[in-house]
Amino acid sequence: MTPQSPEQKKYDALRAYYLDAMPASEVTTKFGYSVTYFKKIRSVFRQALKHEHNPFFLHKKPGPTKRNTSQTTIDLIVALRKKNYSIQDIRLTLAARNISVGLNTIDQILKDEGFSPLPRRTHLERHTIAPPQKISSPPCQAITWQNETLYTEHGAGPLIFLPLIQQLGVIPAIQNAGFPSTQKLSDIASVMAVLALKIAGHYRVSHDDAWALDRALGLFAGLNVLPKNATLASYSYRVTRDMNRQLLVNLCRIFHDPNTETGEFNLDFKTIPHWGDESVLETNWAGSRSKRIKSVLALIVQDPVTGLLSYTDADVKHADQNEAILDFVDFWSEGRGVAPKMLIFDSKLTTYKNLSKLNHDAIKFLTLRRRGKKLIEHVHHIPEQQWKTIDLDKPKRKHTKLKVYDELIHLTDYEGQVRQIILTEHGHRNPTFLVTNDFEAPMKTLVLKYARRWLVENEIAEHIMFFHLNQPSSAIVIKVDFDLTLSLLAHNLYKKLSDQLPGFERCTVPTISRKFILNGARITIDNNTITVSLKKKTHLPILFEIDWMKTETYLPWMDMNIKFEVDSVS
Repeated sequence: MTPQSPEQKKYDALRAYYLDAMPASEVTTKFGYSVTYFKKIRSVFRQALKHEHNPFFLHKKPGPTKRNTSQTTIDLIVALRKKNYSIQDIRLTLAARNISVGLNTIDQILKDEGFSPLPRRTHLERHTIAPPQKISSPPCQAITWQNETLYTEHGAGPLIFLPLIQQLGVIPAIQNAGFPSTQKLSDIASVMAVLALKIAGHYRVSHDDAWALDRALGLFAGLNVLPKNATLASYSYRVTRDMNRQLLVNLCRIFHDPNTETGEFNLDFKTIPHWGDESVLETNWAGSRSKRIKSVLALIVQDPVTGLLSYTDADVKHADQNEAILDFVDFWSEGRGVAPKMLIFDSKLTTYKNLSKLNHDAIKFLTLRRRGKKLIEHVHHIPEQQWKTIDLDKPKRKHTKLKVYDELIHLTDYEGQVRQIILTEHGHRNPTFLVTNDFEAPMKTLVLKYARRWLVENEIAEHIMFFHLNQPSSAIVIKVDFDLTLSLLAHNLYKKLSDQLPGFERCTVPTISRKFILNGARITIDNNTITVSLKKKTHLPILFEIDWMKTETYLPWMDMNIKFEVDSVS
């Protein structure tokens, strides 16, 4: 008898092999299978028996003979395509309205309506499409857990950080900071909503429109969708400096690695411009624009060894600008119980009088001294034989052999003497004057420490661009100090992630985001488990070498488990 179906043919072949004891070579010849394929048939059969499944004679429900999509949904799909939405964007928009339509169905509807495929678009073009007027996201609220499947084209990245956030104890740190709640949103949901946009890292001028319907970002915050821009803006203005400072204290205890930390810190002021026509802000010097502009002056502190940001303050005024360094010392002493060992900064950060206070508290400092005509003339009077040459042993540097002169001097309003190191032949026309109260460290060590600070300045600038701090007047007007505090948290989460990616430990945040975080996924919620099936990507195997990507993690603030896998159909 000739088998009537592929399943019947497999059944007869396995029956001949197992019951009739027919050799595999004869079975493959009789039924027309290759040796390899028949091995696969036997393997699948054995696996089915282990799981007590019946692989044969299953009743198959026939698929629909015609499409059952409503005309309203078809009209909606057509309207979205007229706005240059891709089929993936259309599916996400429909899903936000609880309309489930497959990609193949959407594609066939568009073909039937006479639409041709979209031309290739840049990342910027794909991220700046505006939803039609009749499409609006549902009201933001705490997510109601139910078994369902979600899709996201670009918003899966922040979910990767949830196990790390749980592992580090970030959620208790947010709760203990005293952030406000609203009638509908908890303090955790509100803060995590802003953090989701920080981690996503897209330009603020458009990200609210681009992500308003993305349920994956809402899921990150335990919400159905992210709050509207007005909600985020008004919430940020309820957050006080004391709340931000308490979160920073909690975070400085979390991001603590005694094996690598040295107690040294680079401090730098950053100017965050205001673009409005009217402003009550003070003017500050913006080096990138070579002029004074209306802006927010923010202090940023970074550990040069670990690369972690340690402290931020965007409430610095001209009247107390010189005291900002002392505020950081108090902050660090409160958070860690010990004072910093050395502070490295430029000449305009504080006064000589405050340097004397640092010295009195046994805190080392390394800073530049402001050049003046008399100082430059002093250099010309130093005998040639008193200069020394040091080799920095940095092959990539253009100027590795510097001429240095070491001396003790007195400064106005400073009690005692300080050590002054003069540098020449370093690529600048005028000499550089380093001032420190460290009398024991070799000159080469001190020069390299300050040289490293210049590199850190560039790194901080890159992070500020990625976390869009230079655009505070965009669609989401978030209070800058709150914005800066969550930028610190997002940066440190990225740094902790990169530390576990072999070969990418020193990469910048934009590089880590592009290679590992910016990704789509199929998200399945089944009972108490969230399964994130990430789309295939070149560097994804490296990401899955991290422990939390290979195991299931319980998220107590959601009362859900989360796990990750590679989407087999992507």
